[in-house]
Amino acid sequence: MLRKLKVLSLVCSGFLLTAPAIALTFNPAQFIGIDRNADNMISPIEAEEYRTRYFDTLDINGDGTIEFEEYVQANRLRSAVSNPDDPVPPTEEYKEADINKDTKLTRQEFLNVGQNRFAALDKNKDQKISKAEFKSPGL
Repeated sequence: MLRKLKVLSLVCSGFLLTAPAIALTFNPAQFIGIDRNADNMISPIEAEEYRTRYFDTLDINGDGTIEFEEYVQANRLRSAVSNPDDPVPPTEEYKEADINKDTKLTRQEFLNVGQNRFAALDKNKDQKISKAEFKSPGL
């Protein structure tokens, strides 16, 4: 039993050590979904259009804001076998976007995150994100 726990511990430790490397890799499916004109570059307009589509997907009730529960449901952050009332801690992405800390994201708050991420990804400051510059979590 102790040996199994040690092996499990080593496997989990290895995953934790490699997880950041996974998070900083190129995601071709996401890139293609954002690069609508297929020129292998993401423009600021394409990035904003992507964030707008993503916002609309998350705004389940269509009221123009994303409450955290909508975000949880849209991203399936609650286990299917858990109680639907079980609390889910806010994700870093949600906290990053909720500038005024009112627990609701406006379209502008959501788009601002995309603009900040675009600027961070655009390493050579040419107002385009190449495949080489595009790393998860992306836009």
